[in-house]
Amino acid sequence: MKRLLRKLRSLAGFALAAVLMASGIAYYQQRDVPKDRAPALAARTLAGDVVDLQQKTVDGPVLLYFWATWCGYCRAVSPVIDDLAGDYQVISVALQSGDGAQVQQYLDDKELHFPTINDPNGAISSAWGVRVTPTIVIVGSDGKVSWVTSGTTTKWGLEARLAMTE
Repeated sequence: MKRLLRKLRSLAGFALAAVLMASGIAYYQQRDVPKDRAPALAARTLAGDVVDLQQKTVDGPVLLYFWATWCGYCRAVSPVIDDLAGDYQVISVALQSGDGAQVQQYLDDKELHFPTINDPNGAISSAWGVRVTPTIVIVGSDGKVSWVTSGTTTKWGLEARLAMTE
């Protein structure tokens, strides 16, 4: 019995250390993303629509998704973002993923339909302080950044954060 308790304590300690380490890494990767007022973002999507973040926030929170075609984690997160785009305002930025035709071909191949701005040289991502993909930013109706994360996440987690932002 004592051996089992020692193993459980050891496992709990390892789990706590892993969570703290993952949180520290995520915080470090997000350190340059604005934590207060969202920078201006007005651009044309691959579909030719003009998207203005500040105007969209008038209608409620906006999920801003920075991703790349070459990003392994994005392959898991992009379908979640695509699902959310049916119920929430989503703007995605494809970071250094080729020209518009290449990004559109990727979206078509993966059957992804979220509005996408191409950022072939990383200028938009750099202005937002994005260092890793995927990075997800939720901007509230007041135009302020309410939440930032990088790496994988779940649909229910994003829905909860969007609901808390409304």
